[in-house]
Amino acid sequence: MPFSERVKHLAKVKSAFRCCACHAPFVEVHHLIPEAEGGSSKLSNAAPLCASCHDLYGGNPEKRKTLTQMRDNWWEVIEERRKQLTDISEAEPAYEIAEDPNFEGALLRKRIVIYHVIFENESFEAAAKTLIKLVYEAQKKEPNRPRCLYLDIEGHRNKEGGYDADMFELQRHFLLAFLMPYLTELHMPLGSVTNKKFQRNDVIGDLKIIKNLSGKNIDDAITRGVEMIWLANHDAALRLPKQK
Repeated sequence: MPFSERVKHLAKVKSAFRCCACHAPFVEVHHLIPEAEGGSSKLSNAAPLCASCHDLYGGNPEKRKTLTQMRDNWWEVIEERRKQLTDISEAEPAYEIAEDPNFEGALLRKRIVIYHVIFENESFEAAAKTLIKLVYEAQKKEPNRPRCLYLDIEGHRNKEGGYDADMFELQRHFLLAFLMPYLTELHMPLGSVTNKKFQRNDVIGDLKIIKNLSGKNIDDAITRGVEMIWLANHDAALRLPKQK
């Protein structure tokens, strides 16, 4: 059955009358799980979406988990903002000064959501470079905003049904071991992770992936101005000195 007017109003209020995916105004409340598939008309199944995001996510069952995470994240952001507006206690200072360079902009709570889909024919190298570029561009435009990366992966399965070597390495080692410090939140098929420290704002803009580590390869990379090398099959990154 359709949502009641009360449920629709509550969902819109929790989203500040904005789309829970792109945060644009003028939203309608849609079912996360369609009525035709037995979806309930309770608040837990409601997603305030603009027309564009409804077209993008609404008809795709594979995007429901991501959409639910984006909705919950946005509702939490709005709830925190309301607390700041209504809490007049002096239990916490209104501002804080810290020497930690990673603290820069930590009081800015508006988050940047980065969403990317890795397609079936996309290699580890292509995916890693794309993710680096997305985070780098977000950092460049608004370095003080918490960044939340949402990742979907199509295909890339092995015979046992798990992820192939490339996508396992990408999630387990590249994202968690290397890229996570530059994010506030990471949501990927293997799980969701929150950065307990302030995110770093010095992510590199150039990533070179090499299979055979040698002095010549490193010297060539330095000459070309490459700042970071990802060592294939070593699950590690090597930061190079910038060329003088």
